Amino acid sequence: MKKVYYILIALLPLQWIALSWVKKNPEWVEGVFSQSIYPYIFKTHRFFFHQLPFSFGDLFYAMIAILLIVGCVQIVKKPRAYFKKNLIQVFAIFSLILLVFHISWGLNYYRTPLHESLGYSLEYNEIQLTETLNKLIEINNELHGRLTNSDTVPVRVPYSKDVLAKMIENDFSFEAQQYQVKPFVKNSLWSTLLSYMGYAGYLNPLTLESQVNKHIPKLNYITTLAHEMAHQLGIAAENEANYISFYTTINHPDPFVQYAGYSFAFRYCYSELFKANPEKAKELISNLKPGIIKNFSALSSFWKQYQNPFEPYLKKGYDSYLKANGQVLEIQSYNAMVALVIAHSKSTSYTLDKFY
Repeated sequence: MKKVYYILIALLPLQWIALSWVKKNPEWVEGVFSQSIYPYIFKTHRFFFHQLPFSFGDLFYAMIAILLIVGCVQIVKKPRAYFKKNLIQVFAIFSLILLVFHISWGLNYYRTPLHESLGYSLEYNEIQLTETLNKLIEINNELHGRLTNSDTVPVRVPYSKDVLAKMIENDFSFEAQQYQVKPFVKNSLWSTLLSYMGYAGYLNPLTLESQVNKHIPKLNYITTLAHEMAHQLGIAAENEANYISFYTTINHPDPFVQYAGYSFAFRYCYSELFKANPEKAKELISNLKPGIIKNFSALSSFWKQYQNPFEPYLKKGYDSYLKANGQVLEIQSYNAMVALVIAHSKSTSYTLDKFY
């Protein structure tokens, strides 16, 4: 067994060299890994994990957490004895996890950026942002009127979360990607913990299971489903997964799903305008129907009840993870989807006729 440990440790510098080359060759990652190899990797993972009635990845993380706690206790008690006995094993396990992570999914972080594949420019100004927000306000108001009987009533999604998951799975679509199998999603076993951590969902990069926090409001649940499925199908960057969530939901045949997508995009675009021009942002949001504001308030209220002093540190840890995988905007990369939404808006004429 020690020979295996030494081989895995020897692979660490080789992995670093290979990764340095991969980062400089996104076209190779796109053509060879993401488009050709990864679909078969996902098919294999799907075969083993799709039918399980629980999340194997959640249980795996729980096991890792227990081992870490036990290890920390042993380090505190007898640090020299622990490192003397386990240091080689720790480095070997780290090397193995790193290798499996990149081969199973992580290389997707270094594929050709989505905006290049789509021919989108990420440059935009305040005027274009305002124009996009006005379009989103018009469509959100129109859909809200169709789905409720009063301007002051929030939209209430009539489907269960299990039904919503099947709806998104069955109609997941994105024209720039040639997906060969359908994605799938599971409710996380640790949804309450995710709520306190401030997360709506995540992808396990080792088992390729998409996990969603089952406690979040349904409108947020819908867009999180599509976001995590985008990750599952090889879209690693958070802004790109957010954009595909927007694209998939607004093109879904169900108006409640469409409303979730358009209101999702509005929240992000409004946030960006508020940073640049708070007065203009406040003026625009006053044009939304009160019922839509109530939907936003319900989402805000949900997250407020789980606020805790540890959440910022957990987010900082995720920042470090994103940065280590080439996401220079770190957690702010979620907000970078605004540029893609604006580019989409410029290339698409939103028509309300399709809602009838």
